[in-house]
Amino acid sequence: MPYILVRGNLASYSHKYPWRVLVSGLKAADIEQLSRFSTIGYCDDSTIVYLQHPCIILTALEVLGYKVVASSSTSIKQDYNEYMWTMRKEFSEPEPDTVVKKAGMARNILLLQEHLTLHSDIH
Repeated sequence: MPYILVRGNLASYSHKYPWRVLVSGLKAADIEQLSRFSTIGYCDDSTIVYLQHPCIILTALEVLGYKVVASSSTSIKQDYNEYMWTMRKEFSEPEPDTVVKKAGMARNILLLQEHLTLHSDIH
């Protein structure tokens, strides 16, 4: 299951851009879904910066299927509290192990059908 990291401030940084929320690990489809929110782009290959209050981004991510699994806070600067949330989203497709089990079950059903067909021809 995919995990993402969300880091944001609850105290305003400035009047021009009071809120900054960094989200790391989003897939392209999720970034597209969040495109209506103001952003200043990427700060690295996997982290996008949104100019919204953290509650807005966390709520939007929950609508996309993410759930908070852990959170923490640190005091990066004297007046600004930074918070970090780890979020998880369930796979929309089955886990690889489930696919293997289903393939094995399908093979067993085919073998059983062949066996029944062979034995029904004998009688």
